[in-house]
Amino acid sequence: MKFVDSNHSQFLARAMDSYTLRQRVTAGNIANADTPGFNKHRVDFEEELQRVKNSEGARGMKEVTPSIVETDQKIELEDELLEMADTQARVQLVTRSLRHHFEMMKNGITGINR
Repeated sequence: MKFVDSNHSQFLARAMDSYTLRQRVTAGNIANADTPGFNKHRVDFEEELQRVKNSEGARGMKEVTPSIVETDQKIELEDELLEMADTQARVQLVTRSLRHHFEMMKNGITGINR
């Protein structure tokens, strides 16, 4: 059903998947902090999102896919913990947005606003 599976909900689902991937990559960085020769990995999502937004507009944003990039940086535990906290805040924001999106749809269908 296209009404339920809107561009907005698809985009938010893509964002949630991207942040889940970022949490896994950050956890991997933390787990390998003391591994010799292991370099930091990061997930690029927001940069690609901004690029697509500027070139294709809102419709293209749901097609953005995250990518894992290996950097030449060594892992700093404090930075990884900050990244984990930042990503968790972003997950909460997307969760609230999804909840609001579906509450608005429910209100529109039932006409009941609680």
